[in-house]
Amino acid sequence: MRPPAARAVADLFAYRNELHARREQMAAEAAQELVADLAEHTDGRPYVEVADELCARMGVRLRTWADGPVDDHVAPNTFAAAVLTAATAAVRGKLPEAGAEPDGWRGAWQVLTAVTRMVAADAAADAIAELRSLPGAEVLPELPDGPAATSPILWVRDAYGSRFGVTASFSTLGGDDRWYLWDVDACGYMPFTVHSGYYPTQEQALAAWRAGVGPMAAEAAAAPVDDPSLLAELLFPGEGLIRAGGESAEQLAEYHRGARLADAALSTLTVSPYDPAEDQAANAAREFEAWLREHRPDRLPADIDEIAAELAGSWRIDSPPALFHTCSPHRVASAVAHVRDYYEDDFAERLIDVLPDWISWLAARTGLSPDLADRCTPYVRGRRFPGTEGDGTQPNYQARVVE
Repeated sequence: MRPPAARAVADLFAYRNELHARREQMAAEAAQELVADLAEHTDGRPYVEVADELCARMGVRLRTWADGPVDDHVAPNTFAAAVLTAATAAVRGKLPEAGAEPDGWRGAWQVLTAVTRMVAADAAADAIAELRSLPGAEVLPELPDGPAATSPILWVRDAYGSRFGVTASFSTLGGDDRWYLWDVDACGYMPFTVHSGYYPTQEQALAAWRAGVGPMAAEAAAAPVDDPSLLAELLFPGEGLIRAGGESAEQLAEYHRGARLADAALSTLTVSPYDPAEDQAANAAREFEAWLREHRPDRLPADIDEIAAELAGSWRIDSPPALFHTCSPHRVASAVAHVRDYYEDDFAERLIDVLPDWISWLAARTGLSPDLADRCTPYVRGRRFPGTEGDGTQPNYQARVVE
């Protein structure tokens, strides 16, 4: 007989396997229904309309699952894989050799084309290779290349330097190029793409970014990317593997397309490997302690070494090293939420007591104006940044907030 601990572990693994199979089945059934309906109603519609509708429907479906019981939460990658499988099967079933009408494959092919330009390139290539090997597949046209950037990649930052707008134009099938926008908020524990989507022109894309950020972006001007390595850290760093939760249907609609287009944009740039010697955060604790001794000796804690080290670690977590010294109200609010959640109450209060001086040091180091620095201090005592309240236990890092 198994000991109780071994039985508990075995039961847990069995439950996880059953749950995984159930979620995959849910994804497969929803994908088949979505693909069949979309393929039936393409009716010669422009490719961009089909692609946009596909993404929108996937976003709504994913959000519906996320609003339901935990056991019904289907991951975006699971659903995308199911949609690719369903679209491939739909084309296979419409090939002439399968007894279908001669042109019956066209609607399904149009949907599959949209899917392959959204999911990872390797997965798409494997699906197409499988189709090409089938009898009757000679009727299928060559899959268009892409997506490909057709302009320099531009970016723009807000007054605090931690909210980014990134945009580039991309070729479309049978239509005009369109500009894609990523609105990246680097004020949380890692950068989050809080909004993304296509716009007809560069001007409209940048105007949408400024409207989303608010007054802190009013004077910002776009320029070609001059730090490709930082951009690579900002655009979807691991979001395809771990979700923070709280995404809207609109964000989930662009979950895969935005990542695929980010890969295409980054492929036009030269990204340097990470160099630990360039880590601006490496000496932050020591520099802050020295500044505090010089400028605020009356506020020097007895254990400043420990306080400075922990504060520096809590300020960065998983954000790009190049952005370590940026400071904004939103970032202060996020840091305070982390400190209160991670540390014992007494030690958390001691860290928070030093935060006003930390803000002053960052402002002095980066040249942040006193007016902007003063906007940060009300959030030191745990005031939630407007729009990020989430479920009341932690901030909603996916919120598109006005800075």
